[in-house]
Amino acid sequence: MRLIDLSPLGAIAISGPDSQKFLQGQLTCDLVNLPDGQLTLGSHCNPKGRMISAFFALKLSQSEFVLLMPRDLVTTALAALKKYAVFFKTELSDISEEQRWLALCGRDACQAANTLLALSNTPDADLIPHQLRPFDHNGHPALAAGLSERNVVLQVPAEQAADIWQKLASNGVEPGSYQQWLLQLIDSGVPLVYQSTSEVFIPQMLNLHLLDAVSFKKGCYTGQEVVARMQYLGATKRRMYRAQIDSGELPAPGEEIFTAAGGSSTGNIVQASPQGEDTALLAVLTKSKVADGESLQLKDGRVLELLELPYDADADPLA
Repeated sequence: MRLIDLSPLGAIAISGPDSQKFLQGQLTCDLVNLPDGQLTLGSHCNPKGRMISAFFALKLSQSEFVLLMPRDLVTTALAALKKYAVFFKTELSDISEEQRWLALCGRDACQAANTLLALSNTPDADLIPHQLRPFDHNGHPALAAGLSERNVVLQVPAEQAADIWQKLASNGVEPGSYQQWLLQLIDSGVPLVYQSTSEVFIPQMLNLHLLDAVSFKKGCYTGQEVVARMQYLGATKRRMYRAQIDSGELPAPGEEIFTAAGGSSTGNIVQASPQGEDTALLAVLTKSKVADGESLQLKDGRVLELLELPYDADADPLA
């Protein structure tokens, strides 16, 4: 089990009686049918269907939500949401400084969190994937979020972060790196959107429609017409793949991928992380180029070796 500092992440808090109604008309995910105390992937698009932001949406209640995303994107994401919030009884705020985020990563992370944080002291309190569990730390409210069986994220007040880190470390949890946390997302085929890739991709390009992050039944939201048309007409020419390249300088989100030395651009890096002697990555690529077996590479010449995703990338979410 690894304990990881998620300082590169930030969050937006949304609270008030109209919060669910407001977000339901903005985000791609269905929050109305998401039970209280659960989480889902989601995104916020511009009117052209391009994602301004993508995030883990934590639903504490119908009036209280947290959107967890890369910290460099929070200001942009917050400003975009605020433009639409003026007619609703809801408040949006950047809580990236007042709250800190840690992760427990490894086999049976949810069960480890139950034990280490005493989440099982009350009936039906065990943390499982996609669920949230509030807990108390030194009299301060904190939150455990099961992103998956192997990945639990903890939200704690900033002034309590060092103390809970020490508590977990003293119970044998070894420290890990943020790159290890990113690697876990890459292996799971779960993308992040950064400031450099804001308004670059539509949700289907990042496979979000296969990760329960896009609802085709909930009704209108900003960008919905474009997203739905792409799905029903099958018009998306690019999608996200998992791959690896030789080690070297870590490619940045948004960096272009080419068909050959000096060839045309055929995609972009989503995120990357070192993995032993290689670099693991997620990348959006032109589907026809992949189908034709063309060699795809970075500008520096490193060639992508495509790997399987842990889900069916050709599944039809409308079936």
